[in-house]
Amino acid sequence: MNDRTEQLITKVVHLGNVIRRSRTEGQLLSVPPPTIYGYLAFLRMATALPHLSLQQIAHATLLGNASSEDRQLASGVFSEVFGIRADDDGPLGGDLF
Repeated sequence: MNDRTEQLITKVVHLGNVIRRSRTEGQLLSVPPPTIYGYLAFLRMATALPHLSLQQIAHATLLGNASSEDRQLASGVFSEVFGIRADDDGPLGGDLF
């Protein structure tokens, strides 16, 4: 396992912890609690689809199903963890599906 993969795993787990913390504070309630399957889906997508941004992958996996009210907060959570400016539209125009 290389350094990049280890760093990605660490950040994905941290994202899950931030989602859980947000849910206990009454935010992101439309986002399901992270599971090992969500973590694995994120990591597999990042490996198999390197042309997608990490934000797109996060919104398709761990931050999936966010309500329209929670999407802005979900983007902020992503930015907090990954230190990447979250674009609402991204290259695919917002939603993946």
